[in-house]
Amino acid sequence: MAVLTVFLLASTVAQGKYQFVFVERVVATLLTPVEYVLGKIGYGVRHTGSFTSQIMTVYRDNQALKVENEELRQNIVNTTEILAENARLRAMLDYKRGAPQFDFVAAQVIARDPGTWTSIIMINKGAADGLTKDMTVVAAQGLVGSVVSVYNNSAKVQLILDPRSAVGSLVQRPESRVAGIVEGSGANPQTPRMVNIARDADVIKSDKIITSGFGGIFPKGLLVGEVVDVVNDEGGLLKYAILKPSVDFDRLEEVLVIIRSREPLPEPPAPVTPGKNAQPGQQPAGQKGVGR
Repeated sequence: MAVLTVFLLASTVAQGKYQFVFVERVVATLLTPVEYVLGKIGYGVRHTGSFTSQIMTVYRDNQALKVENEELRQNIVNTTEILAENARLRAMLDYKRGAPQFDFVAAQVIARDPGTWTSIIMINKGAADGLTKDMTVVAAQGLVGSVVSVYNNSAKVQLILDPRSAVGSLVQRPESRVAGIVEGSGANPQTPRMVNIARDADVIKSDKIITSGFGGIFPKGLLVGEVVDVVNDEGGLLKYAILKPSVDFDRLEEVLVIIRSREPLPEPPAPVTPGKNAQPGQQPAGQKGVGR
């Protein structure tokens, strides 16, 4: 095309100005499609460059939004966790205010032994914080257990779910006040039992069970749980009550350790004459102790 254009221009110069107009028209006619195509290509290149720039801008904005979204999501998680912790701590504070007869040390649950998940927990307070063996451990909902081992900055707590535990307890209902021992059940770790109850003792479903204070370890009046079933021992004169603990041990994160109590210790119940029915608040003859 360029060679043809040069040739026509040369012919025009040789033949005069009248043919120049004709040649100019021919060249314009021949070059117009080329210019159109080149113009389209140029526009396409410019448009493509602009589109690519827009894509990169959108990509950067998208990445920034992803980061911002992740930060907001993490902030929501953190806020939810803070609100949950505040609710638990507020419940503990209310419990402390409602029990001015006790001095407490607050502690966090820092570990559980997988082999004794329902028996032992570790807390982050120890001898340096005034803890000693056999101190009572509670939560805002009720009794947790007692301290069994103390280290400088930590301690082991035996839960009331442990079959080795023994908590002197009684029925809170005024017309009952039947005493017994709450111990963990190996067969059903989440449901402790109140044992050593006379067959004709007044214990029914929905009864609230509290600590009796007998034995000198657990103060009187701490909520232990609620009776969900009463079962007669086979071939005996006793029965036992299956309890739903007041504390949700699977969700236990903070506890309170009672380091000092200003309550007087109650007198243990008088022994029952063999062969006679136990009276409310008394234990039948031959039962194993009065708990701690």
